[in-house]
Amino acid sequence: MSREYNVIPGYANKQTNISSTMIKDFNKTAIITATQEISYSELLARIDHYASFTPKGTDTKTLIFSENRAGWIYAFFSVWKNGGIPVPVDASNSAHDVAYIINDCSPSCIWVSRDREAVAREAIKETGAQTSVLVIDDYEDAPLQTPLASDNNDVETLSDTTVGWGRKHSETAVIIYTSGTTGSPKGVMLSFANLWANIKSVAFEVPVFNDHRRTLILLPLHHILPLMGCMIAPIIMGGGVAISPSMSGPDIMNILCRGRISIFVGVPRLWQTLYSGIMKQVNAHAISRALFSLCAKVNSTAFSRIIFHSLHKKMGGNLEYCVCGGAALDKEIGSGLQTLGLCLLEGYGMSETAPIIAFTRPGDYIPGCAGLPLPSVHCKLISLDGSDETPEEGELCVKGPNVMQGYYNRPEETAAVIDKDGYLHTGDIARFDKDGRVTLTGRCKEIIVLSNGKNVQPSEIEYKLEKFEDQVKEAAVAQDGDMLRAIIVPQPLWAAERSDTELEIALKREVLEPYNLNAPGYKKLMSVMVYRGDLPRTKLDKLQRYKLKDILAGRREDHAAEVQTTPEPTSSEYRILKNYIQQEKKIPVHGTDHIETDLAMDSLDKVGLQGFIENTFGIEIDVDSMATFHNIAAMAEHIASNKTRMEVGDIDWNKILHQQNQSKEQQARTRLPHTSFLYPVWAKLMKLVIVCHNRLTVKGRHNIPASGPYILAPNHQSFIDAPIALAGLSYSQVRKTYFYATEEHINTPLRRLLARRNNIIIMERRNLKNSILKMSRVLQQGCNLCIFPEGSRTHTGEVGEFKKTFAILSRELNVPIVPVRITGAFEAMPRTSKFPNTHPVQVEYLEPIMPTEADTYESLSEQTKANIAAGIDV
Repeated sequence: MSREYNVIPGYANKQTNISSTMIKDFNKTAIITATQEISYSELLARIDHYASFTPKGTDTKTLIFSENRAGWIYAFFSVWKNGGIPVPVDASNSAHDVAYIINDCSPSCIWVSRDREAVAREAIKETGAQTSVLVIDDYEDAPLQTPLASDNNDVETLSDTTVGWGRKHSETAVIIYTSGTTGSPKGVMLSFANLWANIKSVAFEVPVFNDHRRTLILLPLHHILPLMGCMIAPIIMGGGVAISPSMSGPDIMNILCRGRISIFVGVPRLWQTLYSGIMKQVNAHAISRALFSLCAKVNSTAFSRIIFHSLHKKMGGNLEYCVCGGAALDKEIGSGLQTLGLCLLEGYGMSETAPIIAFTRPGDYIPGCAGLPLPSVHCKLISLDGSDETPEEGELCVKGPNVMQGYYNRPEETAAVIDKDGYLHTGDIARFDKDGRVTLTGRCKEIIVLSNGKNVQPSEIEYKLEKFEDQVKEAAVAQDGDMLRAIIVPQPLWAAERSDTELEIALKREVLEPYNLNAPGYKKLMSVMVYRGDLPRTKLDKLQRYKLKDILAGRREDHAAEVQTTPEPTSSEYRILKNYIQQEKKIPVHGTDHIETDLAMDSLDKVGLQGFIENTFGIEIDVDSMATFHNIAAMAEHIASNKTRMEVGDIDWNKILHQQNQSKEQQARTRLPHTSFLYPVWAKLMKLVIVCHNRLTVKGRHNIPASGPYILAPNHQSFIDAPIALAGLSYSQVRKTYFYATEEHINTPLRRLLARRNNIIIMERRNLKNSILKMSRVLQQGCNLCIFPEGSRTHTGEVGEFKKTFAILSRELNVPIVPVRITGAFEAMPRTSKFPNTHPVQVEYLEPIMPTEADTYESLSEQTKANIAAGIDV
């Protein structure tokens, strides 16, 4: 039995007959880039130019494999003009990933950027396909042979049966590759009718897009959300687009202003970062906090825009709609953005619906609600247990002109999600309110969708965890709030005579930390739960994932029972410690909590806690010892027995990094290593050796600041990365550059002696704060610092997770970061090799990143990593 909902009676069948030219002025700007403004006339001429090289013919497929740029848009529309089907591909894909798509859809051609050309050619070589390659850079700014378009060009003619260039609604418009429940990518075939259903809803039935609202292109265009919402709809409707050069805060703010952006489309993580940056400034002053509270009570967007006029002016002053898609936005952030006067529209959909199923209407935003379905879409809920009862909550199924044609060459998988009545089974659990708004309450699919819009295939992570055979018998990954938690059944012999708490600590160090080292940020595991017994499986040995929530709930119940039966400590030391951790982690803290397994404190959290304990209680607890305390109550007891004072005060990184050492003992602790005259000589000799042996090339020297201080942040590929990172520096710059190394790498008396005389700061695991203070002194004295943010060499050649130490130093000391991209060193000297081979090596110094008030440690770290990773092919 199902519960059906027709959103607005009679509206679903309403016909909006559009047969007109949206563009009234072909001299109007269609595209704004970092360096150009391109009119609609030039856009159409560029499309014609690209079309003269793009393969022609119905159903001819062309891959588009590039970062966002004007040429991406020309290439896409040129395929439409020639009757073909564009297939957008993630610009960060590996050659193997691209080869999979080539094998699956057999494209005739690939439009590719110069930066991704080598990957494309390697993919073609892997498949043996006869696929031609067209490099976008060679055509993007070429002199035009085609006359500029006139206002009778048929590209902008829209109707309920045809779109531009006479393409019929029944034709396939695009194939979007997305991961299905099995984890293997599937090609979602979307027709022009699917796209038109979305455009008609957001431009005519609900007039969000029009000819005077320009849209920001920030998200990668291979996703259906930005493809439709940031490119196709705004260009067809005549509003035009502006392409952000990067995801950095300064670039986004600049393009918002210069492009006079009206519509800004982002994912939850982006809005979270923006909101956190704004609220940091709001909370810094009592007056702004009071004004924010007033706006929340008044609950008027117009009033808020007046109060926060300066904020809106900084964002260009034209921003009308902030669109959030990809995943549900946190209710607090949604409400907060509304309070700041930003009109938020939250959408829900999937690639299979091109992409919108439901979205909030202007003036009808309810935090946590996905809004009303498209007027042309019919929705129903079906019982999760297969019963005949009409559910108040169940799996959402949708039917309408937005539902895909099917998965390319996969009729069985298409039939598995689209039933005989034409309903698409979304795999999402939802409910309707009395007006028909959709609220999502969970997922019945296996894939986990995080708040940043990323899809996580848990079986992929489980496979990697189970490779730790000495410790792990079996593993499951489940979503716990906005965090991925590993549920691990330990090997019986390894787990013998250990408590659950001891096992969790050991698993985190021996399993989770090695896994996290090279895992993308959104796949990182920060929490582990020990499970005694066998994980729930079917007779065919398939994991019954829906039961994992009960296991996690049982763990929470056990912990809650422990909390309830254990008296809360009453000491002042415990209260002060608890309040500090609660403020830092923004989660409830109990005396029975462990700092790692329950509170998920990472190394930087521990450094902050270490500094707080020292400043407040006058004692030092080294970072390694923190995890040995059974819980917070035990740590508080240790503090009470050993404290020398009790003075409660706030602690922050700015204060730590700017503190002046008073005593001789403190000065000795943070004394910098000497600079031997042999140090720069050694660096230049090593460069000469690598140049001769590995044909080292150096690019981007002009990006190295003429004077310090600055932070070099290279990716870490090999044992020879240190001299490679110095290769572009002058003799005097080398003398002023210090390195940061772990104790594990400086583990002999000779190495420690060389470190003390060759600008190497050793990371003291037992007192990370002293190490950070030393680095702070380096920068404050006008010298430079080279930190490998990954902390250790890559295992795969990919750029691993970046630690935030360098970002903290940059942000709090206002020092620029110079990202350093090292390529070829992994092949020249992988971890298993003791001596480098002759593989060519290159080092490139990228454009410096100067921290701004809006930047966070996370945003600086992510931007640096993204800039480096963008040019590394694995």
